[in-house]
Amino acid sequence: MTAQRHADNSGPGPRRNVRLSLIGPMPPPVDGQSIVMSHMVSRLSPHFLHLRVADTTERASGSWRRPFVKLGRSAAAWRAIPGADVVYIAVKADHGMWLTTITAGLARLARTQIFLHHHSYTYIRERKPRMVALARIAGPVAQHIVLSQSMAQDLRSIMPEVRRTLIIGNAALVDQTLLDLPLKSDADQLVLGHLSNLYLDKGIAEVVDLAIQLHARGVPLRLIVGGPLVDTEAKQHLDRAADELGERFEYRGRLVGESKRTFFEEITHFLFPSNYAHESVPLVLYEAMAAGVVCVSTRTGSIPEQLADSPGVLADSKDSFVEEMLPVFQKAAVSTATSQQSRQAYVRALAAANQDLAQFISQLGEN
Repeated sequence: MTAQRHADNSGPGPRRNVRLSLIGPMPPPVDGQSIVMSHMVSRLSPHFLHLRVADTTERASGSWRRPFVKLGRSAAAWRAIPGADVVYIAVKADHGMWLTTITAGLARLARTQIFLHHHSYTYIRERKPRMVALARIAGPVAQHIVLSQSMAQDLRSIMPEVRRTLIIGNAALVDQTLLDLPLKSDADQLVLGHLSNLYLDKGIAEVVDLAIQLHARGVPLRLIVGGPLVDTEAKQHLDRAADELGERFEYRGRLVGESKRTFFEEITHFLFPSNYAHESVPLVLYEAMAAGVVCVSTRTGSIPEQLADSPGVLADSKDSFVEEMLPVFQKAAVSTATSQQSRQAYVRALAAANQDLAQFISQLGEN
């Protein structure tokens, strides 16, 4: 069955008689899934007078207590199921999916309409028992929300038990003030940027390698890196960049709000050579596109679809990233035209995401 996408952009009015329960993590802490959950709550609240939010965020706890905290938060959330017409569930990845399966099973026993929102690609790349259990227990009528058309196709390919998929793009989660930043001007100097939780799977080693090798070949550039250090190996690569690039390198630490906008205003190309197992449709790529920055990434998750309508460049993998991108950047330039193309690709993705959400809202409570 083909994934559903697009609807009237106006969306429905208040749904007075539909009782909706949303189960998932709310910030703090702020991460991809809690951002999506918070967004869903804020967008759905005006339409549903009977809306309950069950926060499953685990927050800080000792390692020996963590399983009990997870179970306790899920058990508390289960009380939001009885009496609901619709249950929306943010799907946990890894072993937490077993708790999601119990939640979905209770929702099915309560004869509610079930929507399962997937954010991770780790159980879409290969068939895993926990995902099989979730799909079978949620039942063939359950709607599986994914982030892109390719993610929907990959999920149905690996999981034939999934009969219904609905796409809700996440472009609307991006700070819209990035659209107000000036487009890049025609120039020769490249300003490469990387922003993430800094560890090897997100590509910090390849980012530094590429910048150093380009500098050695006489390519005029600067490198700006942002984000919190996650491990000591990432710190070693930052030290290497400082030693080799000198004043052409800057590490700015955690970036939020105005400091993040300044970062995107300064850079011309955003480097994201990720092979992170959960990577699906990274918000940071949409942030860069909104700012008019050209994205350079890998064929991980749904990134090829995300960048297909932009001037972005893709390497086959993180392992080949530096080798593939060296010739690209040796003749690269900065132009207002490509900056505009990148921003317009984001604007189109934003319009599609708003249509996706309108379609989702129209289906809630309609069995």
